[in-house]
Amino acid sequence: MRKLAAALLASLIAFPALPQQFGETIEVRVINVDVIVTKDGHPVAGLTKDDFTLIEDGKPQTITNFLEMRGEYPKAAAPQQQDAALADRRARNVVIFVDGTSVTPFTRNRVLKPMEEFLGRTMRDGDHVMLITWSPGLKVELPFTNDIGEATKTLGRLVGTVTTATLAQTRDKIAQDEITRMVGDRAMKKERDVAEKPNIREGILTAQNHATQLAFEQAQRVEAVKSVLTSLRGLNGRNSMVMLTNELSTNPALPIFMFLDSVKENFDEAYSYNAYTEAKRFEQPSLVKEIADIANSIGVTLYPISPSGLGGGFGPDEVPKNGKGQIAGDALKEDGLLTLRQIASATGGTALTGSNNFDLAFNTISQDMSSYYSLGYHTDGQRKDAVRSISVKLRKKGYEVRTREAFVERSTNSEMEDAVAANLLYPVAKNDLSVSLSKAGPPAAADQQVVIPVYIKIPTSGLTLIPDGADLVGQFSSYTAFMRRDGKVSAVKHQQHQLRFPAESLKRRKEITVKYDLTIDDRTDDVSVGIMDDTSHVTGFARMQIKS
Repeated sequence: MRKLAAALLASLIAFPALPQQFGETIEVRVINVDVIVTKDGHPVAGLTKDDFTLIEDGKPQTITNFLEMRGEYPKAAAPQQQDAALADRRARNVVIFVDGTSVTPFTRNRVLKPMEEFLGRTMRDGDHVMLITWSPGLKVELPFTNDIGEATKTLGRLVGTVTTATLAQTRDKIAQDEITRMVGDRAMKKERDVAEKPNIREGILTAQNHATQLAFEQAQRVEAVKSVLTSLRGLNGRNSMVMLTNELSTNPALPIFMFLDSVKENFDEAYSYNAYTEAKRFEQPSLVKEIADIANSIGVTLYPISPSGLGGGFGPDEVPKNGKGQIAGDALKEDGLLTLRQIASATGGTALTGSNNFDLAFNTISQDMSSYYSLGYHTDGQRKDAVRSISVKLRKKGYEVRTREAFVERSTNSEMEDAVAANLLYPVAKNDLSVSLSKAGPPAAADQQVVIPVYIKIPTSGLTLIPDGADLVGQFSSYTAFMRRDGKVSAVKHQQHQLRFPAESLKRRKEITVKYDLTIDDRTDDVSVGIMDDTSHVTGFARMQIKS
């Protein structure tokens, strides 16, 4: 979004309730870590907290809370934990991300039926699913819903849609053919028995041009995934993202340079050529960390699925061919599949690559969502945005243990920003401050931007005031975010507001009204607002649709 600004114009018309007593407190928090334990692919039941070792930032932690979840109904490790177990039945939110730049319609469509069956047997009341496509450009095909029938219809509508993957795969073969033709074209132009070889620099230049495009397209795809993940900040529940993508590679350019290496004997000065050296400048070594860090910071487990499986990634009418009419071959690269597996492992998920057993993939996801252990340990001190590495080991041998490798304990401010962003995708039900949001006048358009005056109203009974002489004083923070119709969520705008008014006027002040002029992108669909009392940390949220 080009410019997202919120200028506070004025009017504080009323303020909070009676003063309270305050004292020094020490906040003790419980950090919960979900752990999946399997043997031969099946969940392992009956473990106790003494079977686990939990390490944070290299230091062993005492497991104070322990809960085993099995199927639809949780089973507590001890009778006194039964209430906690029932309270742990969080909503499951599943985001399905379909990458149309690497997945052809043929391979995508054969995954849709197992996906539909997965949703039908797994999703329960309170769970939600969202469907997003990238081709390129993010499109929210289905916003979060618990209507499985609507989700099924949306998947059905995808069957007839095209993607750009076939074109991308054809371009791979075109670049290879261009390198191959360099030798043949040069030979045909010679009127002597010994053909002159082209210089290797010509082949390198062709490979570099194609590599630049490949690296750019993958960078776009990665940013799309990160954007979707970021938009899920603050979404309550157990959150998962299923990624349908053929591959993500730490060096998407290496295959074309390796192809040139396979025919380099047909070029002059080939001795100077090294495929890995030429491809190095296109490397994206932090790819796994970039995606995993965002997913772990907001508690999303990733489940990548490579739809091409054991096949070549093409339908019968989609197979690119070279100049001789021969099938070009499989576009899958082992490095790209390895990256998918690493991303899944870092976030506590699992990846399906090199297999046509899509039912296995979705059965695993369904199993993970309902069968797991929740381990909790205590921490204290001031909450801050800090990355904590996590390692969970099982004292018993022969089991597979999966959990995310790190998490970020969010500060109060960051949690509010997360919740305001999440409110754009699925409204936050909790509104203890009874905040309301409404338009304060007609919008004004100017150079691809829209200025919209709005009122934010907060009942006085929700805020905390402290006596200061004859006055009452307080402070609250406002958080504002916007979402464009392409699904892009803005950064969250944060402002603090100081309150002061005569104590004798409190009875006349029923609410406070804050008027904002919101300057937003003209593609904006929705605005989300959050209010937090800075003393009590009581919060409220509101959302409004924008009609430009």
